Amino acid sequence: MNDRPHFVVWLLGALLAAGIAFALATSAIEEAEEAAITVTTTTTQAAGGEHAVTASTTTTTTIPDIEALIPLSVDSIRNDVAQSVGFVLSQQGTGSGVVISEDLMVTNAHVAWPDYTVSIVFLNGATHQGRVLALDPFVDLAIVDISGLSRRPAPIEIGSTADLDVGDELFVVGYPSPDEFTPEPTVDSGAVVGFTDWEFTGVEWVTVAAPAIGGQSGGAVIDEYGRLVGISTFGSDESLTSISIDDVLEEVDRMLESTTVRGLGPRVLPHAGARRANDISLEGEWDQQLLFGWWPSETAVSVAWAGGDGTVEATTIAGGLVAAADDAIELVPEFTFPVVVFATAGSGSSEGTIESSLPLIAYEDPDHGKHLERGGATPGIFEVSGDMDFFYIDLVAGEELSIALESAARTRLRIYGPDGDELAKDIDLSGFIGNDASVEITAEMAGRHVVAVESTMSTVSGYMVIVE
Repeated sequence: MNDRPHFVVWLLGALLAAGIAFALATSAIEEAEEAAITVTTTTTQAAGGEHAVTASTTTTTTIPDIEALIPLSVDSIRNDVAQSVGFVLSQQGTGSGVVISEDLMVTNAHVAWPDYTVSIVFLNGATHQGRVLALDPFVDLAIVDISGLSRRPAPIEIGSTADLDVGDELFVVGYPSPDEFTPEPTVDSGAVVGFTDWEFTGVEWVTVAAPAIGGQSGGAVIDEYGRLVGISTFGSDESLTSISIDDVLEEVDRMLESTTVRGLGPRVLPHAGARRANDISLEGEWDQQLLFGWWPSETAVSVAWAGGDGTVEATTIAGGLVAAADDAIELVPEFTFPVVVFATAGSGSSEGTIESSLPLIAYEDPDHGKHLERGGATPGIFEVSGDMDFFYIDLVAGEELSIALESAARTRLRIYGPDGDELAKDIDLSGFIGNDASVEITAEMAGRHVVAVESTMSTVSGYMVIVE
């Protein structure tokens, strides 16, 4: 739900040079009985290496008694509540974010990824380079430090999903991808369609009959009283899915207490080690090498797989196809953007060298070559759209096996035998919430089998491989 990178790069420079002046307004809700909750975040490191930072904050947020509240008009929501919602710009594209405490903003993981920092613009004219403190692609949440912003907007009022019923009207506040210079918030409305407790993520999801518009990812889903009840994620023209605010607050505490993601450790794309020649060794058609780089506009670029048997493909971070060929690609980009190059084997193993006119950084994917066990659930992360990961499992002839793949991404699941032949596959293109591609096989021969998984969704996403 974000815009194309050529617009992003063009807009980034403009946002850093231009302020956005709006009148700062506040609304008061009088004669309300108030209860207080406290969101406490502990010291943590940012995602990765020399860019690590620490942050700590404790915030008390008041929740007015619902019987004493006065419903807000759409204009009040757009002018007042939207003060706490920021326009977010990253390499992926554009999105939205919500200020939940004095020092913290939350947005979607797929909005912030893969940056260490994101650009933020608020309605009061404040602009900021917010540092990404934590990111979890399993629940699609990212936490951004805004403590260095001198004119921080007040935190949004916090509500609770427990107060909602099917049919209740909710409002979505965010920043659709702007066509012009200045981003402006929009307010869309729709009724609660239902609630989903997805065991894979461990959080509750609220579906709203409001259109999911590009750029609104990470925005605020509020009730008629202006209280935050969810964070916008994915959706379609007919409905939008949001994360319950009750679970968001719990996830924020969990994410800031740990530097790992579901026990996988910090996941960041490399920013160093670029070469014009990268040696590649691929095991089979399920194997893949990712390379990252930055391609400037109006500069001739070539990428060739010397000695390799397979294909090379260049895409944007968000999965937009740039070029693809069996052995080499050549182009002159019309705009500057970060690029992902995929090297994929043909029908068998392949060794060679990726030679490029501009340096590329090879990414050694931690989700390649792990071993699966029966009765286990193994987590992994699709770093980009089109990412393919693979796992091993040893079977004896005649052994029966059931494997399921759960993910927020649209996925493909394939099983290969010891001889490299594909034994079974399943494709789940149903979209966000409840994807569960699955296969059942009977091993035809003893030996190491390969379980290959692939994402076809244009975003970073966590997944789980379940073996029974």
